[in-house]
Amino acid sequence: MPYYLYVETAFHHEGDKEYLLKLVDEAKKSEAQGVKFQVLIELNALMSFKHSAYEEAKNWVLSLDEWREVFEYTRNLNLDIILMPVDVRAFDLVKEFEIKYLEIHSVSFKDTKLLNRLEKTKLPLIFGIGGRTIEEIDAIVKKYNDREIILMVGFQSFPSDLKDIKLERISELKKLYPNCIIGYADHSSYESEMCITSNEYAYILGARVFEKHIAYEEGIERIDFQSAVSSEKIVTIRKKLDYLESILNIDPKETFNMSEKELTYRNRQKMPIAKRTLKAGEIISSDMLELKMINQENVIDSIDEIIGKKILKDIENDSPFTKGDFL
Repeated sequence: MPYYLYVETAFHHEGDKEYLLKLVDEAKKSEAQGVKFQVLIELNALMSFKHSAYEEAKNWVLSLDEWREVFEYTRNLNLDIILMPVDVRAFDLVKEFEIKYLEIHSVSFKDTKLLNRLEKTKLPLIFGIGGRTIEEIDAIVKKYNDREIILMVGFQSFPSDLKDIKLERISELKKLYPNCIIGYADHSSYESEMCITSNEYAYILGARVFEKHIAYEEGIERIDFQSAVSSEKIVTIRKKLDYLESILNIDPKETFNMSEKELTYRNRQKMPIAKRTLKAGEIISSDMLELKMINQENVIDSIDEIIGKKILKDIENDSPFTKGDFL
């Protein structure tokens, strides 16, 4: 399948709706196909008030009406919406907007209240599988096998090291779940070349859906800034994925069809050549032939096509053979 690239806003907006709209503008500049929003409306449905980040997290919450405005703005820019419901109130938006994918965060894998709401929609699903066991992944794939499922490899570790991510999981999951699409959510440091290159690695291993945190101002300390990159870098990721798709994602029927350049390369091979001047009427035997390179077109390249045949005309020494030389 063609690859799909979307950007994530996460809580990089820190509860500032206008800043979030700027991130959507950056998403448009990035040439990504969609934007992922972590929709939090009721903090108490996500976090205990005893959590150390609770007071800070109060500032991250947007109202349902503010989310409506953000979603409307996103659709007007012809960007897909990827909705990650952090609490069940977020599902209200599913009724009002066209959603490309619903994504379930790894932290919500055991949230039965949230997961039960998935039963009321048949939207394609993305599951973030960082920190999940193969048994948990298997259970979720079996439960929702009536719809498109994307398994996203990767997790946020502020930033993440590729050694911890274990990219080889992509190829293994592709074999284990051939009916699922495997994706890659990169969380490499914005300062590392891996924030671009790791996506190429993931594509080669079989990933076809890609997620990348986007920043309005790269490197400015905000939530998740460690792995958030500029729209310019996402354009670069897209160009590199476009190139890989052009050279790797081809029709299997065409895999061994040769291009004109490959045919030219093939035709440099040694061809049957007359070992001496041959006279019309002679029957060709192996001792009359040698194999040599000759840059002529439409000549016979196999000795087996010549042995035992009678030639119709004289063939000069060191000359190749054509089909018109024989009966």
